[in-house]
Amino acid sequence: MNRAALIAFSSYLLTVGARAQEEGPRRLENPQTINLPGGSRVEFHSFPSQAVGEEAHFSVFLPPSYDREPDRRFPAVYFLHGLWNDHTSWVVERYGGIPTQLEELMTGGTIPQCLVIFPDGDNSFYTDSLDGSRRYEELVVSELPRHIEQRFRALSDREARSLGGVSMGGYGSLKIGLKYPSRYSAVAGVSPIILIGDDPSVYLQSATSRLAQYLVTALKPVFGVPFDPAHWRNNSVERLAASASPGALKIFIGYGTADRYAAHFPLEQSLLKVSETLKQRGVEHKLVRYENGPHGWQLVVQHLTEIASFLTQDFSR
Repeated sequence: MNRAALIAFSSYLLTVGARAQEEGPRRLENPQTINLPGGSRVEFHSFPSQAVGEEAHFSVFLPPSYDREPDRRFPAVYFLHGLWNDHTSWVVERYGGIPTQLEELMTGGTIPQCLVIFPDGDNSFYTDSLDGSRRYEELVVSELPRHIEQRFRALSDREARSLGGVSMGGYGSLKIGLKYPSRYSAVAGVSPIILIGDDPSVYLQSATSRLAQYLVTALKPVFGVPFDPAHWRNNSVERLAASASPGALKIFIGYGTADRYAAHFPLEQSLLKVSETLKQRGVEHKLVRYENGPHGWQLVVQHLTEIASFLTQDFSR
């Protein structure tokens, strides 16, 4: 490597390092309880899970009144993270200080006081793996709520439970909500990674971007590559929307026009198709297109009041 190239490469490394330091980590390595000024807190826990065959980790936001009203039971929002994140990602600074914002929404009376639970979903797409060894859908739908309702003072009725998610978790929340509408009062998918067609791995594999290849790698243990037809039919949001029935479940889909994933697969086209299918089925839902909106946690932070209000609208105060 000549001197000019060496200087350029060293400059590149310094720039990447500075950018990584500025952005900060995607998760906490050694999470400890976070006490917030208004009396709420974030705790980090785990329990032995039969569904995933190991300890299932999660974090829980306990609202300001949780300790002050020891006989009170609270509604619960479950929120699913995206790819390469975990149950701690929502609290890190690079994603915008969400715990403080949640507390302010509750103490200010904008949303009801409630528990907010973030499970660690690995890169599972919140779907049972093709070989059945890691059943993340089962974890989210039944095992985790059962644990939360036993360990914390969480209400167990449908009107007091909702499900949201971002990116991969946006897919997970919409998929699970459409599969199990009787379990949730509302579901919200923010920047959801919705893939359409009989085998999305075909167009993902044809893409040359590194992100598309990462997606294929993450999807392989979940659906196979090529996708297993039966398993994909059972978990395709497009297919689930086509068999959905009108009901009490409230559905929110939000995405930004500057979503970085749109360069790698037809994101907006997929969401519009799902929305049109729901409309044809008579299923009421809210589709929000945020002009110049980014992908992921950034979009959540920018519109947290709207998203949190939607997910908690049926909760009693």
